[in-house]
Order: sequence, then structure tokens, then C-alpha cells
Amino acid sequence: MTTGYNFAMALERAFVELVAKRVKDRGIKKGEFAVQVWPEDSPKAAAARWTAMRSKASNTGKPQGVQISDAQRMAEVLGEDLSYLMAIAKEQAREQAEA
Repeated sequence: MTTGYNFAMALERAFVELVAKRVKDRGIKKGEFAVQVWPEDSPKAAAARWTAMRSKASNTGKPQGVQISDAQRMAEVLGEDLSYLMAIAKEQAREQAEA
């Protein structure tokens, strides 16, 4: 199924924006958040991963995708339920589609 609007991609972007806003609202620094989400990576690599998810890559022009495991860890770091965050992101993606 091909359409001009890719809801799955919009949902992923809405999720990343929602998480980034919650991180900022809680006063957590981006690098600090990244290290908590990916403790197995070096701080620099973790920060680069989080940046790649939030912004467009120079080679592809698209942000890095978010794996479900990463989304779960993000929710855990924020102390929130992943399904709750996804429900909010889904509603935001729907609103964007209607706009």
C-alpha cells in the first residue's frame, strides 16, 4: 500500500518529538538522557544515536529510525509506560494527517 502520507513514519516522528519534549521539560540534558537509554555505548556514541533520531542525516535526508527496544528504554528512563507514550504520539500523528 503506497500513499502520499506515511502514517507509520509520522507516528515514529511524533514519538521522537514527544520524548524529546518530555526530556527537555524535565530538565534532563540530551547527552545524559542518551547515556541512560544506551548505557552499553560510550557517552559520545549514545549522544550521536539520540541526535540521529531527532534530526535528518546528511547522507539520507531522513532521521534514524527508532527500534521498539529503544522506545521501551526511553519510556523506562522517563518513568512512563511505552503504550501510553505511543497512544499520545498516535493521536498527534493523526492530528498532523488531518491538518
